[in-house]
Amino acid sequence: MMTERLTRLILSTMLLALSSLGLVAQEVVVPGEPEPPTPEKRNEVRLNLQAPIPYQAVSLEYERAVALDVGVGVMASAYFGTERANVLFFPTAGVMPYGRWYFGGRLFSMAKPNAGFFLEANSSIAYNDNLHNVHYDKSSGKWEQKIEDRRGISWGIGLGGGFKLVTRSNWSGEISCRLGRNIAKVSKWNIAYIYPAISVGYRF
Repeated sequence: MMTERLTRLILSTMLLALSSLGLVAQEVVVPGEPEPPTPEKRNEVRLNLQAPIPYQAVSLEYERAVALDVGVGVMASAYFGTERANVLFFPTAGVMPYGRWYFGGRLFSMAKPNAGFFLEANSSIAYNDNLHNVHYDKSSGKWEQKIEDRRGISWGIGLGGGFKLVTRSNWSGEISCRLGRNIAKVSKWNIAYIYPAISVGYRF
């Protein structure tokens, strides 16, 4: 008899505990009050629409919001053309880690974080396989042009800026430009880098 009562007491206690856990897990919505806000989406991917046609390159970015007005990310690009027309724009392959500070979003009634104008600090790591050094030699009595093929890795630091708009459905549009100076160069003219961008993206 005692064993049966003890079993019933234990089962009743377990049912009461389980039911209380279920009540805690439920969100309490008070009539007339707004629902609790959903967590803000912090990850974003973007595609540079300007890179393919004028520069024969593809450029993708990933950015993570680490604060209300601060983001960190990385850009990766690759050149798919057959000739290297210049040494300033998109390299054969490159990555660019960066950090951004956003400001002025409220002036445009933007409720989304990390929107509006921004300033950026970045670092470019690039590989080029078809650059040239041009030398002039007069040892034979007349000037002779000699072209030296160069390939290798360059590294530099720079700044950037632009403007980003984020919609309610978490699509983004961005106009930006990054400029920097190469500390490690592949060729004599590989002294700087420029990355212009007109991008579209999505937050998740």
